[in-house]
Amino acid sequence: MLAAPFSPLIACDEPVDELDEVTADEDEPALTEEQEEALLYREGWSKADDPRLLSKDFNYGFHELPTTGWAQRVPWPGYYWPTYNDSINYRWAGAKVRSPAEKYGAAFGRAGVGTVISNRFGVGSIGGTRACRYDSDCGNVNGRMCGRRRGESRGRCIETWMGICHAWAPAAIMEREPKQGISFNGVRFEISDLKALISLVYTEGLSVRFMSLRCNSKGSLKSQACRDTNAGSFHVALANLLGVRGESFVFDRTYDREVWNHPVIGYKVTRDQEVSAATANDMISGGGSKYRFNPHAVELRRVRTEVYWINEAGPGFNQQLVDNVATFTFTEVYDYIIELDGGGDIIGGEWVGASKRRHPDFVWRPMAKKDTTVAGAVRYSEVEQLMQLAGGGI
Repeated sequence: MLAAPFSPLIACDEPVDELDEVTADEDEPALTEEQEEALLYREGWSKADDPRLLSKDFNYGFHELPTTGWAQRVPWPGYYWPTYNDSINYRWAGAKVRSPAEKYGAAFGRAGVGTVISNRFGVGSIGGTRACRYDSDCGNVNGRMCGRRRGESRGRCIETWMGICHAWAPAAIMEREPKQGISFNGVRFEISDLKALISLVYTEGLSVRFMSLRCNSKGSLKSQACRDTNAGSFHVALANLLGVRGESFVFDRTYDREVWNHPVIGYKVTRDQEVSAATANDMISGGGSKYRFNPHAVELRRVRTEVYWINEAGPGFNQQLVDNVATFTFTEVYDYIIELDGGGDIIGGEWVGASKRRHPDFVWRPMAKKDTTVAGAVRYSEVEQLMQLAGGGI
């Protein structure tokens, strides 16, 4: 049984540093509905969302690829340690119980860890926003709260989606979940403390492979970064990583400026049928008997796919959660046209229906983790030592 009631969390985080950022000019005149609609479509995929960015040995043969897949090693549900709660300085177990950052500093004899964490990932990292004492000082704007460091009466208005799940997601994929709490140098670390620390150290020293760009606007289609990922690219990634290799990966499941990084653990194609050019045109945008969106397409498939991903689990779930992963598994349903060449290889695709706007912004794979010291204070090797004592880690 789970130790705390489950409810979906409202936000996530910023992406890792290696991601290219493209910002739309919000001062440009607004596009008409027809202009926005036209920008949704393009020929095949671009250099930015070419599947070879994820791997150079993918199979592109649509009819050869599996229609279902699941991660062989399921990532564990974790938390995004939001910026407005001062990241891992948050005393999740109660006001009198030290935070993960405080416990780490005490166990390894390192002073000032909390301040460093706040200035890099927490309230201290935010500048230029409205000063506040209460949430109401933030203008009653949905998705903003008054973030204050513990013991301080004033803080900053901070968007609630900001945090470190760009680090939790890869850590959950690459590290085994801790099985139990431990004591080290007289300090008690609970499972949630260990998850906080291992997530934090994955903010640095992580090599990754990215496909697509980050949308930095509120969904303006004037930026290419807000129009990817190509539907064909995404299908290639799903079918090869999960279907062929059984490997989990990370996606930002919303295409606007808010970033919601989550591990993807499975997929299932629930509809696959050949369609005519006229039918595809009608589903995508407008009519005509000749396919309008990729002149190299010889065959068109209408595909519907369920994609399964892991949601966050707050620190109140202070226990091993992999065995209860179904509780934290959510589903996205995507509809799209797949474009095939004469040899049956995927060469592109177009989103249809609600998936035109509700589709992943970018996709990425964590590849290798270096032994680094985050913000000059928290060492990966020391956190890994704690993880392995708790039955987790690499």
